Amino acid sequence: MDWLSASISDSRRFTQTLWLLTIIGLIIRVAAVLALNDYHDPLTAEYGVVAKNIVAGKGFVGGGWLGPEMPTALNTPVYPLFLAAWLWVGVPLPFLGVELCQALLSALLIYLTGRIASHWIDATTGLLSGLMVTFYPPLIYFCKQISPAIFTTFFTIFSLFVLLHFFQRPIWRRAIFLGVVWGISCLVEPILLYGLPGAAFLIGIHQGDRIKIIQKLAVTLLIGLLVLLPWTIRNYLVFQQVVLLKTSFDLNFWLGNNPHATGFLYTASGEPMQNTLPASTLEYLSSLNEAERYAVLRREALQWIAANPLQFLKLTMMRIGYLWVISPTYLITDQNIVEPRFFYLIRSLIQIVLLLLALLGSVLAYRKYRQFLVLSIWWLAAFTAPYAISVAGNTRYRLPVEPILLMLAGVCVSKLIVVWQEKRASAGMQSDGAGCNV
Repeated sequence: MDWLSASISDSRRFTQTLWLLTIIGLIIRVAAVLALNDYHDPLTAEYGVVAKNIVAGKGFVGGGWLGPEMPTALNTPVYPLFLAAWLWVGVPLPFLGVELCQALLSALLIYLTGRIASHWIDATTGLLSGLMVTFYPPLIYFCKQISPAIFTTFFTIFSLFVLLHFFQRPIWRRAIFLGVVWGISCLVEPILLYGLPGAAFLIGIHQGDRIKIIQKLAVTLLIGLLVLLPWTIRNYLVFQQVVLLKTSFDLNFWLGNNPHATGFLYTASGEPMQNTLPASTLEYLSSLNEAERYAVLRREALQWIAANPLQFLKLTMMRIGYLWVISPTYLITDQNIVEPRFFYLIRSLIQIVLLLLALLGSVLAYRKYRQFLVLSIWWLAAFTAPYAISVAGNTRYRLPVEPILLMLAGVCVSKLIVVWQEKRASAGMQSDGAGCNV
């Protein structure tokens, strides 16, 4: 089947099944939020600091990494503003509201993933992918965490869904909608700034009327940048330099590339990486604004890489491993470790199983669904690159592309079902043949 020219399945039964799975997934996620009971005084990290400052009338103020609190662009604005909205409303348990909203977004991933997989491959793989997303533990667990994990995952998959929707019928209305979605999604997950255009290129090169599509995508690009413009202008006024989305990459780049670097946020002895800086350097950095401060660290990191290229390559390989399995942070420090140690072991085992199934699915997809495979590889590479050269200390960093892995795993599971059915049918025929000879 030509996955792009074929329409997303409009089978009523298929759609109803996906929505049923979505409802089941929502019930599971709401139950998990209530059972885990982490909404009274949860760890909110820098997101909560900014949200509380917004509600207090101080503006988008926070940061505090290597300096005092001040106007910040350490993170993109959507998630802190979402938290601030819940705090501003004044309900008794605002973080319960946050976590329930995250449960809803996580449940909607079931429908989106199933539709995307059915579009790329077939309805069976779509249902299997949706089923796996329904019960996938990380997409249930992260609903209760006050972090952008569910937001970044939802907007990543939703933006991909809207992109495919555009290419299915590239009209102006869909191009404009894609631009709005892309711009908002970048204000949640900055990797989409290049991730989605790269995906559009890989799909667009196989289209017939490329000139008209390029014209529409140019408008999409313009609209997306216009959505980003207010935040970029705000950052320029605050920092007196262009900060398109956020400042934290320069900080993370240094955290992952310095004489004490391990590939995650702590030294080998469990000390926070920033504690390795001399007092005089800390004093100088604290006198700068956030963008200037992290630009200094970026230059130091580049100098260190130039002097230690082999160590940089070694750390890069380690970081890729930490990103796609798990970092050893939980083994060397208790800071910000809120779950029992066995939780991290279970998380790594789940990931290994998923990676193996996705690898087998990739081999099967190479022959029949090569465009899907190429696009999946791009998506995975786009989300790996920034962490491969900076730090990979949190499993939520890879969550936005785990639905892609689940789709590839769905290809493998679908094939296993076919093989099992063939063997069962063959065994039944042999049994019937033996019965006839009696």
